[in-house]
Amino acid sequence: MRALLIAYAVLNAILYSMLLPLWEGFDEPFHFGYVQQLAAGRGFPDARNALLSREVRESILLAPASDTVRGNMPEVTTYSQCFSWPPARRAAIQQSLRSIPPGYRAQLAEAANYEALQAPLAYILLALPERLLAGLPLPSRVLILRLIAALAGSLLLFAATDSLCSQLALDTAHCNAALFCVLSCQMTWATVAHVSNDWLALPLAICTLVFMIRAVSSPAFTNLLLASLWLSAGLLTKAYFLALVPVLAAISAMRGRLRGFLTCSAVVAICAGPWYLRNYRLYRTITGMQEARAGIGPSRVLAAAFRLHWARVAATTVRAALWTANNTFRSFSLTTLNVLIAVCAAALCLWIFSHHSRPEWVVAAYGAAFTAAIAYVTTVVYVRTGNPSSTSSAWYVQVLVAPTLVLILLGTARWQRAGTALAIAITILFGYVFAVTYIFKLIPLYAGYAGRATPRDIAALYFTRFHILNGNLRSIALGPAPLILVLAFAVSLAALALDILLVRDILASCRRSSSYSARGPRPSSSAPYC
Repeated sequence: MRALLIAYAVLNAILYSMLLPLWEGFDEPFHFGYVQQLAAGRGFPDARNALLSREVRESILLAPASDTVRGNMPEVTTYSQCFSWPPARRAAIQQSLRSIPPGYRAQLAEAANYEALQAPLAYILLALPERLLAGLPLPSRVLILRLIAALAGSLLLFAATDSLCSQLALDTAHCNAALFCVLSCQMTWATVAHVSNDWLALPLAICTLVFMIRAVSSPAFTNLLLASLWLSAGLLTKAYFLALVPVLAAISAMRGRLRGFLTCSAVVAICAGPWYLRNYRLYRTITGMQEARAGIGPSRVLAAAFRLHWARVAATTVRAALWTANNTFRSFSLTTLNVLIAVCAAALCLWIFSHHSRPEWVVAAYGAAFTAAIAYVTTVVYVRTGNPSSTSSAWYVQVLVAPTLVLILLGTARWQRAGTALAIAITILFGYVFAVTYIFKLIPLYAGYAGRATPRDIAALYFTRFHILNGNLRSIALGPAPLILVLAFAVSLAALALDILLVRDILASCRRSSSYSARGPRPSSSAPYC
């Protein structure tokens, strides 16, 4: 089963990277601009005056984008405009993108790079392949960088989530279900399968959690040291890891006493401290956030927090953590997502009303820390926009998805009857949503289809208007349209097949648990509460 799940992850990484049009990933041209600056040897960018290269700027003007992007950059061409053009004109645009003069990579444009504030580790790792691929056209380089990020990020996330399941003593069947749900979340791929720092930040967050659990379970000096190193790597990747500094400080103080606390503090200060000192020296704020540099500090955030519509914000945020359709920010069926969220909430209640081990409290502390950070960022967005229903960026919330799903499946493993039903329902719903995501949603979206997504209409699109779909998709996707279509159908069928296998394994696990319960005491912390 693990081999099948890994193959499922690899296929999705390849497919998503190829399907996503150029710059359709969240803030992708600006993240790429950061990578390109490092690859060109120009050093770390200064967020106050960093500029995109002329190559990136020219490509933004050529490549079509969503209506949401056009709201920020009125000069771009929208997808609907692009699809209204004759095929010859769209082909000419693609040729223009591939023919941007190589010299433009070294020239700066009058376009600010607002992602220059980010910590550097993920960009450093992508800078070397970008430098080695300098002779390739821009779309080809972006695709290769996406593939590197998506494959590395998803496999690291798989390994980290698997290790988290092991730390929480989750049985194999429910662990596989948790892994499948993580890999079947559309926002997982929207987060890791584009050029950015999220592909590394997401698995590093789970790795940090795993080693914090190890430090609590066995407060050996090595575990505290490794937890500090993982957190330092996270801090050098994305500033939201600052939320975990108090969590590790508390763990090191309680479990390692003074020596452990001083060791963790020294490791984090030595490894990550220089970057945040640089931020303070340049911007007078350690995070480097644009809002913080503009004077939106804790006092203004606290005063504004009581004016948000938190119930509406929470509902929107949870739905966006599951499905957003990339930079178009379209929604899946609200009814389907609400049913999925309700089932997950019921399963989470099973975990809440069960006995909790010490590692589970570490996961709860991790979740509370990141939830507080996300609430802070949400309030900052409200202060900046004035919209009381504002939400933080959906990719931030991904650091909570895998741990929450593990706790949810842990809860279902502990309650035999209700838990088994909920585990099966969660697995089926995640598989269903992802099985139709490519065929019914993303491919029609990036092929210019604006009609209803009923089975009848989608069947007509693929069987009677296939030549139009194929031609439109070929004009904006980064990969070959025939290969994208083959992989999309293969991944959709794989999701349904894995659903069947996982449901079988969950039922078998329930029967084994029933047998254990009939013979005597529960064998482990994952056994059922009847």
